[in-house]
Amino acid sequence: MKNNSIFISHGMKYEGLVVTLREAIENQGLNTRVVPESVAPGDELEANIKEEIEQAGAFIAVIGPDTINSSQVVKEIKYALEVNEKEADDDYKVIPLLLAGVKPAEFNTHFANKSVETPIKIGPGGINATTSQIVAVLNKSLSDKRQSALFAGIENSLRRLSPGIREKIKPLGVFQGGGSISNIANVLQLNDTERDLLVSELREINLAKPMPYGFLHFHPSLCPFLKNELDQTTLDRSRGRWSECLRQLSEFLYKQQSADSKLADELTLMELPNLIKSMEYVQAQKVPEVTLDRATLLEQLIAHLDKPDILAKVKVIQEEEQKKSSEWNPARFETLRLQVEKYLEMGNLPQALSVAQVLLDKCLKAGDQSYEGADHDTAEAYVLLGRVLRMGGASENALQAINEALKRFELIASRKDSEAAGIMASATLAKKGECLLDLDRLDESAAAFEECIRIAGKFNSKKHAAIGKGQLGTVRLSQDRYEDAIKAHDEAREIFEDLGDLNMVAVAYQQMGAVHEEIGQFEEAEQSFQKSLAISEEQKNLLDQARNLGRLGSFYAKVGRTDEAVTFLQRSSEKYVEINNMADEGRVRGNLSITLITLKRYEEARQEIQRAIECFKPYGHGVEPWRAWDKLSEIELADDNQEAAAQAREQAIQLYLAFRRDGGEDHNPGARLCTLFYDAVGSQPPEEVKKHLDEVAKDPKIPDEGKLLISKLQSVLTGSREKELASDPDLDYIDAAEILFLLEKLEKRKEHKVED
Repeated sequence: MKNNSIFISHGMKYEGLVVTLREAIENQGLNTRVVPESVAPGDELEANIKEEIEQAGAFIAVIGPDTINSSQVVKEIKYALEVNEKEADDDYKVIPLLLAGVKPAEFNTHFANKSVETPIKIGPGGINATTSQIVAVLNKSLSDKRQSALFAGIENSLRRLSPGIREKIKPLGVFQGGGSISNIANVLQLNDTERDLLVSELREINLAKPMPYGFLHFHPSLCPFLKNELDQTTLDRSRGRWSECLRQLSEFLYKQQSADSKLADELTLMELPNLIKSMEYVQAQKVPEVTLDRATLLEQLIAHLDKPDILAKVKVIQEEEQKKSSEWNPARFETLRLQVEKYLEMGNLPQALSVAQVLLDKCLKAGDQSYEGADHDTAEAYVLLGRVLRMGGASENALQAINEALKRFELIASRKDSEAAGIMASATLAKKGECLLDLDRLDESAAAFEECIRIAGKFNSKKHAAIGKGQLGTVRLSQDRYEDAIKAHDEAREIFEDLGDLNMVAVAYQQMGAVHEEIGQFEEAEQSFQKSLAISEEQKNLLDQARNLGRLGSFYAKVGRTDEAVTFLQRSSEKYVEINNMADEGRVRGNLSITLITLKRYEEARQEIQRAIECFKPYGHGVEPWRAWDKLSEIELADDNQEAAAQAREQAIQLYLAFRRDGGEDHNPGARLCTLFYDAVGSQPPEEVKKHLDEVAKDPKIPDEGKLLISKLQSVLTGSREKELASDPDLDYIDAAEILFLLEKLEKRKEHKVED
């Protein structure tokens, strides 16, 4: 662009609108120029007006039903089109801005067969939404100098934000010029206070403007600037949350079409850039079934909104994805399976669950005879669904899927005398044992692992037998059957030695060390851990070295050898840095911070836990980042920083709450009690629920913090819905989050009853 101004051509009738338009554009860091309408003879413009048009970076023509009556505007448009044709590059933009009531014939009078931008209509979003579209058009051809100037302005403005908000704001880069405040809070993982502070501060520095229906309109350069600050891992995770939020919003808007069509239509129009981009994002994931659902929803939202180009694009996508989804073969199965694995690796459990369910549904609909091995793939799909559910904490539901997979593998093995299916049945029994162990059903878990070992032996799979023995040893430890636990781990070690799998031998030694440690046989425990470390060093296995160093560090911390604990934990974290394993680096640094707290080395402990928090950021709920924030709160309390401790505690609560909102389940006593309470108040008289709560409160085994939680539930039962119930500092932070989650669920139940 030649300069930083936009020439706006308009008739006298539209002066009021242009005043507002100029203000909105200039708030985005751009300059505008207008020339008052005058009555000049002839077909030629005055020289000074021509110069203004030539030197401008872009030309906006305000086209209304009365434009044809303004000879000056007609001449300005004509000259701007001449300038546009003379430009060697595509920098000079001519942008028609259409007012309500303009007919195609009137538009064609001025622009037929001319090289101009797609006309922009002033819609329900008003001038602010229109400004966003104008700047988006200009941004397509911004020179590097202009782009740098805009970004420099954004950077200077962002320096005025509160430090905590500045750090958390980066994922706004995935939004398209604005978004619903609720979606923004979810993607940025903000609590209510942070959300309100973000909105307030962005408004104060003129980077955002509130719109109707809880929509926030951003400065057009804000999102591109922030997107540049995101590393690829964080970008992927943020896009995943953003896309899921837009899916939920689409479903909400679809329901609102019958309940409040004005809200549905106007919010759809404001969210349209996000809705389109999120559909494209979903399509890029190459899961046609998911894309088809998203495209169909979008079609229903915009079918009546006079968006023919967008509607045509959506229909093309629907046709493409319909063809892809109709195909079902081993390659399609593998594509979807790998997609689930990808989402699991990213820590995006909602998307992993969605695709795993699509995968299973496709298998069931196609049937076991659809191709050779389809029955095996269906069973594997059940296993995969079980894995995803278990990782989300839903072990009971995971167990149902695993049991179905087991039944299918056993059937295949008996019908086809298939060794592969038999071995998979053994592996699936191990998955079943893990779910039962999660649910503390120890005898059933042990039985599952014993059956896993038996079937592995039947099919001569020594590896699966050894894995089953190792897992059985873990159950025996939980059952306090310590000799049996050591025996099972030692048998596993012997098998792995026979197989020449020294890495698994090292794992067996580490598991034996854990049992010795549990029963106070510290010398034997240290020997086992050291043997495991020696093997990993001999094998040059950096990952196992890191694990063994960390295990020894935790062991030394437990037995009071704190200096050695610090040394080994530091070495472990350095190994994880070396192999770029940030998740485990974070876990080890968290353990190191605990030891440093014991030594009252608070500043070092703070540095370690803050690094752990950074390490956990890309991995979402899977690494339980709320525990690190709780540890930081403990450090700040120990160092007498009350305000910092409260802030860290609030972060821990909000992160755990986000995990629960995303479908995560927890089996701690507080979570179980809140879940039972929620179910009870929905199905039992209040006096019955009160009776049960009173009985639990009298149990002498309930700790004080558990009784405090019960008192909060009693308040909820009597009608309290105040969030302040969760603000009691004596509440465990997880119990505080469970109270907030319970209140949200009760509110949703109330809304559903009203709808019914």
